[in-house]
Amino acid sequence: MEPVKIADIIQLQRQYASESVVTLRKMKKQGKPIIAHVDDNVWQIPENNPAKSTYQGRTMERFETILREAHAVTTSTPYLKNLCLRFNPNVYIFRNLVEPDIANFKSLGRDEPDVIRLGWTATPHHCDDILPLESLFLNLTQKYSNLRLVFMGYAPPNVLKQIPRRRWEYYEFVPVDGFYAALANLDFDIGIAPLIDNGFNKGKTARKAQEYAMLGIPMVLTPIITYRDWQTGETCLKPKENTVQGWFDAISWMIEHPKEREKFANAAYKQVMLFHDINRYISERAQVYYDVYKAVKGKEYGSSD
Repeated sequence: MEPVKIADIIQLQRQYASESVVTLRKMKKQGKPIIAHVDDNVWQIPENNPAKSTYQGRTMERFETILREAHAVTTSTPYLKNLCLRFNPNVYIFRNLVEPDIANFKSLGRDEPDVIRLGWTATPHHCDDILPLESLFLNLTQKYSNLRLVFMGYAPPNVLKQIPRRRWEYYEFVPVDGFYAALANLDFDIGIAPLIDNGFNKGKTARKAQEYAMLGIPMVLTPIITYRDWQTGETCLKPKENTVQGWFDAISWMIEHPKEREKFANAAYKQVMLFHDINRYISERAQVYYDVYKAVKGKEYGSSD
């Protein structure tokens, strides 16, 4: 409890334990500004997602209690903000921020420069998004003899069984502090971001697109609200339909048009630097903390009054 006692502001990251409710109430009595954070649509978790069993019953009640009793809530998308406003009128959006220096992790050269590396990374929690496209990968490897599939964190089981071993690579997910070094060294020529169009994914940020963009990876993105800020034919390519055929056509086009891939990647890099550079926008988050502090304490942070 000591770090909490000496803190000027307390941020609760998606908390739902009974101890968290007790801590929130105790710290509020001591005049501590409390901010809750929501980074997923926990009200519409898909059935196959392991987190579904967590956000039920009393756990969900405690989670919502924390949202109601916190002085403010921070979240990451307008969609999530509207959901959070049901519980608290003071909701702030934190834009996703990316560190430009992650590009320094990129490898200096390729052992097989003629191989086209098509990649995707995610934990098993996102299996629902990739499993509908299993046949896509078989079709692509049959059409393009120089295509290699690269997965980190999860790969569709039938893909690994049906496609020759030399045509794919699989890597276990890594701890958070090693993720960007691992992602940069996977050497994707094309990165994909498939999502099912459901309520859970509508609350997602375009984080994967922002990471691809910062690393200069040409990308194929799902044509849903999550990626609304990324324009197909300018910074990325999106399937005309979110179907196996739609993805097959889009990825095929990207494979066959390397110069356009490079143009998309360059434009995407400019966009991510313009709107998501951590060095430019970190002050926005600081301002939220200052505003909440002043609203709760009745004075500016750092003032002696």
